Amino acid sequence: MPQPEIRPHVMALLFDTNFNRPPGTRTFRHLDGRPFTDEAQALADDATLEELQAAGVHVHNPEAGAEAQTAAHEMAELLFKYVIPHREALIPFMTHEDMLEYGRLETVVAAGAGSLRRYKD
Repeated sequence: MPQPEIRPHVMALLFDTNFNRPPGTRTFRHLDGRPFTDEAQALADDATLEELQAAGVHVHNPEAGAEAQTAAHEMAELLFKYVIPHREALIPFMTHEDMLEYGRLETVVAAGAGSLRRYKD
């Protein structure tokens, strides 16, 4: 598979781009604050994924975000599998404030555990 072409004029523009757009606008600005011309905006909008990545731009990928969220949830469940039965091993690593918060949350969970089981089918 051939490598995609990286266009030098697009790269020069991307390296001079502030990608934090002001609220309510779709127009980028140069690093010195000047708004893009229509031509510059069209070039930036036409930039390929490879050009954006080469310029160090983080490209939002909704599928990757959803996958990361699912993985984080699964990782938390896996950790809970080991942490809950051995929570006393974590106490030496907790700050005093975290121990107090853990105790408070543990009390809340214990108080509601009966009602959770009652409605579980």
